[in-house]
Amino acid sequence: MASPWKILVVGAGAVGGTLAVRLAAAGHTVSVLARGAHLQAIQRAGLCLEDPQERVCVEVQASDDLADFAPQDLVILGLKAHQLGPVLPQLRPLLHADTVVLPAINGVPWWYFHADTSPQARTAQGRTAHLESIDPGGRLLGAIDPAHLVGCVVHASAEVASPGVIRGNGQYRYVIGEPIHTRSPRVQALADLLRAAGCEPEVTDRIRDAIWMKLVGNATFNPVAALTRARMNAICDNPELVALIRDGMAEIMGLARAYGCDPLVSIEQRMDIARGIGPVKTSTLQDLERGRALEIAALLHAPLEMARLAHHSTPTLQTLSALLGELDRQVCKA
Repeated sequence: MASPWKILVVGAGAVGGTLAVRLAAAGHTVSVLARGAHLQAIQRAGLCLEDPQERVCVEVQASDDLADFAPQDLVILGLKAHQLGPVLPQLRPLLHADTVVLPAINGVPWWYFHADTSPQARTAQGRTAHLESIDPGGRLLGAIDPAHLVGCVVHASAEVASPGVIRGNGQYRYVIGEPIHTRSPRVQALADLLRAAGCEPEVTDRIRDAIWMKLVGNATFNPVAALTRARMNAICDNPELVALIRDGMAEIMGLARAYGCDPLVSIEQRMDIARGIGPVKTSTLQDLERGRALEIAALLHAPLEMARLAHHSTPTLQTLSALLGELDRQVCKA
């Protein structure tokens, strides 16, 4: 094995916790930012990952304060998109010249227009554009040097089963690629790292295509799951919900093409992928059940903002956004 990497996972929940366990078990020096009962359990007994094949527990440095960590080789962002605001500026002391920052987040990322070539990617003044719905005032875009960023699309289903314990379905697939849409040695090194940890990395030189492909499902299934409280298999077995989701998928695919991207799959293929996931709760449904703010901005508000910029019609997404937005407000009031 090559020299161990120093890795910090910011947000050791379902996505981040899964990666933390896999990478620590592979012999790397892994630290995690966590909080509350989850943090206390990790500090007391380690972090565990259960899947259909095995249960793996690891000891990791854990804290709720980024100031407790030293500079890292890799920083994995496992937070939800709406949680990034106060965190990104605090990462600067943890980044050396070659540190890779890997945002393992759903939806449209705040850095989408960095190194993008679509007409909407530059302002009239020639600066990199930002999406106000997910990055008000462009503060996230300016928080860290985007040269550190490598794009990531997560295809791994998991949930926090109890404090200190992540339960996954045994699928650990991650699509990674440079925002500048080219191959690079650092992405290949990252793929080797993930593969040696028992994951299934896929390197792409068109990471935005992979983002849209995931968003085709996230922007449709996630809102429907939260609004109905249904698992993926139940949604796929409901013809009326499937018809609604197909309409939303068509809108997202059309929007992807309006931005010069290929969503990579047909509606039928994306539905087949969803059926293969099984009785899984989407991350939005998990958040709803835990009384947390819903991940609506990156999944719906951002694509709707992009649709307005591109003059692209998205009536189904607008309806889902209105319904999920009200549900989010009710959750936040509770």
